[in-house]
Amino acid sequence: MAITASSRRKRQWHILIPKIIIRFWVYVLLVIFAVIFVFPFYTMFVGSFMQDSELFSRYPNLWPKRGFDLTSYRQLFAELNYGRPLFNSFVVATGRMLGSLFFCSLAGFAFAKRRFPGRDKLFFFMLTTMMLPTQITLIPWYLLMVKYLKWGNTFLPLWIPVWASAFGIFLMRQFIASSVPDEMLEAATIDGASVFGMFIRVVLPIITPGLAVLAILTFVEGFNDFLGPLLVLSDSRMFTAPLALANFKGSTIIAPRYSLMFAGSVLATVPLLIIFFAFQRQLISGILSGAIKGGG
Repeated sequence: MAITASSRRKRQWHILIPKIIIRFWVYVLLVIFAVIFVFPFYTMFVGSFMQDSELFSRYPNLWPKRGFDLTSYRQLFAELNYGRPLFNSFVVATGRMLGSLFFCSLAGFAFAKRRFPGRDKLFFFMLTTMMLPTQITLIPWYLLMVKYLKWGNTFLPLWIPVWASAFGIFLMRQFIASSVPDEMLEAATIDGASVFGMFIRVVLPIITPGLAVLAILTFVEGFNDFLGPLLVLSDSRMFTAPLALANFKGSTIIAPRYSLMFAGSVLATVPLLIIFFAFQRQLISGILSGAIKGGG
């Protein structure tokens, strides 16, 4: 009997040991990837407390020798007025997000639940625009916004074209098609609700997780946008945070100021981290509950 129990334990160990070894190496691999991913952010954070002489030393410094010196942060606000670019980035991202939530959800509702001639062909044509590289549309977009509409040095070119983006409409259409039952819309129609009233009272409360996903993605994209503001903004008072950071990289006659660039990057990253961790649950819930799931 004792021999049987001993042999059973040996068989169990023979099964468990390979699993433990595989799991160990999987964790080692994950830790390596985590270090590779986190190290640039660590370098940016630590570098923001160093002087340029420390950043350009012969051997890399992984920790500020003089402690957490806030000179770069004070210089950003006291001498370079960095609060204005941060505020402008917030305005650009918020305006883009609010417009996208309204128009993309309305268009997604129309494509998912309303019937009109050419609906599927129009939706397919809209999807094909997602396949075009952004660089192809840059010149027509610039000419339309700046030359014909005279919207240069305003935030309108960064807001209005994005309010009805193909990706946002596609995302909301898929979410509405998979999460809003037709029976609820039919019941609202029988009760005398208008189409817009049906959208406000029936559809919006159900698609809140999908709206949260679209809001987070749109806000982050707007806050980080560099190419759009670079093309349409020439007044320094309208510069966003990415544009202001680009001015610190120097030129052929001005030395780059990496300590300021690191400090400014940390300040520009903080709002995005706060939004991500504050709405992490809504983001994951929205994705899992059908935001990227195919609709009927």
